[in-house]
Amino acid sequence: MEFNEYNESVKNWTNGILDNYRKDAELTIRYCHELIDYGEKTADSKLLGFGYYHLAMILYCLNDYDNIFDIVVRAIDHLEKAQSWSMLARACNILGIITSGRGNQPVAYDYYLDGLMYCKKYGLLEEQSIINVNCGALNIKVGRYKEAMEYFQKAMEYIASAPDEPSYHTRMISLYENMINCKVLESDFTGIDEILEIVEREHLPYADAIDRLGMLISRTFYMHKSGQIEKRDECIRRIDGVITQDMLFMDLIEDFFVYLEVLFESEKIDEFWHLMELMEPMINNLKVTSMQMRLLGLKIRFYRKHHMGAEYLQAAGLYYELSERKELEAKAMIKEVIELRANFEKVNRAKKKIEKENKLLAAQSETDPLTGMANRRKLNIQADEMFSHAHKCGHNFAIEILDVDYFKEYNDNYGHQEGDRCLIAIADCISKVAGVHGGFCARYGGDEFVVIYENISKEDAKEYVEELRRKVMELTLPHRFSKMLPIVTITQGMYCDVPKEENRVWDFLHVADEILYSVKTDNRGSCRVVDRAEFMLMSGYGTTIQGQA
Repeated sequence: MEFNEYNESVKNWTNGILDNYRKDAELTIRYCHELIDYGEKTADSKLLGFGYYHLAMILYCLNDYDNIFDIVVRAIDHLEKAQSWSMLARACNILGIITSGRGNQPVAYDYYLDGLMYCKKYGLLEEQSIINVNCGALNIKVGRYKEAMEYFQKAMEYIASAPDEPSYHTRMISLYENMINCKVLESDFTGIDEILEIVEREHLPYADAIDRLGMLISRTFYMHKSGQIEKRDECIRRIDGVITQDMLFMDLIEDFFVYLEVLFESEKIDEFWHLMELMEPMINNLKVTSMQMRLLGLKIRFYRKHHMGAEYLQAAGLYYELSERKELEAKAMIKEVIELRANFEKVNRAKKKIEKENKLLAAQSETDPLTGMANRRKLNIQADEMFSHAHKCGHNFAIEILDVDYFKEYNDNYGHQEGDRCLIAIADCISKVAGVHGGFCARYGGDEFVVIYENISKEDAKEYVEELRRKVMELTLPHRFSKMLPIVTITQGMYCDVPKEENRVWDFLHVADEILYSVKTDNRGSCRVVDRAEFMLMSGYGTTIQGQA
């Protein structure tokens, strides 16, 4: 997203956010608030969307869940208006992560699908791969392992194709972790050793401590479930020796719960309580009731297994209190979801209204208000397209100019209102004949009209021109002031040939106009279709095409 059109203060804030995003959280938050304040004063959705989105991302990295949902919702509102599709897709992804963490998987999945919709609509491959990984992880939670692997394979297609991306190794490790966990939960251990070898050889040398820890937990989970006890215990010793409070990030929260289960089932009591003591402050600070209940549930199982009655009863009572709180949170979440959905619908309705109005304005700008035919502006566009296609394919391009015989006399004697009715009737005839034969027609100006056909023979062109002349006469519109017949007639000139490289559409139009003039001179009320060779032989004509042949 570029901000070159803004003042220096805005540029400083946006650059400060991007430069300090992963270095100085406090400074980044300050820049976000300054940008948001300015965006509120100027009612600028581009600035507000950018500010709220990055504020939410910083809070997510700081494990601060208090206001993050509301901030992401605000970001989405402005990102949609500003058409910042990449950040909008990522914002939907964050909502999915938050909602999944709160224990509402169906709503989380819905947010992910919203994000994927934007990705597919606007070609956001990187964002699509991120969301696909999270969709796969969510499917693991609900036991849909086949569907999870399908999402992981989709994500792999993009991630593996972009090895130069700064986050390439982190994303590959995360993807492989999820694939290992999915296969283990499905009791399918085939290929896991090969995956571990690939990660060890190609990605871990470039990984940070957090990425290494996540993969080590997945390896431990695999060793535990596949019965490789000695290797599992070695992994546990390594994890217990490196894990600290500073390594507890939201991105690894699911890994830590998996690891706690391994420690519980393995009777690694000291390691179990070590991790429990590290996780409790983090989970309590998050204030996410579903996570607190999940951690407390593990404690309850431990107390029951080891017959610790007093501790069990105390934990069970707290669990009940949390369940009541979760019910209230669920209602609040439903309200938030409904409000967000309503806001989405409001924005979409406004967007559709604008699109409809723009289409209507575009149609009006290309339509002749009297006859409803295409106007000269639309003629320019359509004629160029048909001419270019005919030249490319080697087809005939036929363009006809016609006008109403003695129309000035008609207007002067019958009045302009009757003159308009006459033009409307003739335009209707032209539209019907051209429509039946796949042609395009437009009002050229005054009583002049243009008809264009592509890929028709000269014989068909003559037939269509004669058909139109006959249809107009069949209207039998009275014209007592015509010097030909007592009804309205038209004179037509058409040029029909294959365009050459040096020709332009207006060369053909100019020649058609000369042909029309020749018909008026020789036999007004009739029609003539001429090709290149015939036009070159016409006395006094041919300069346009001959000069460019």
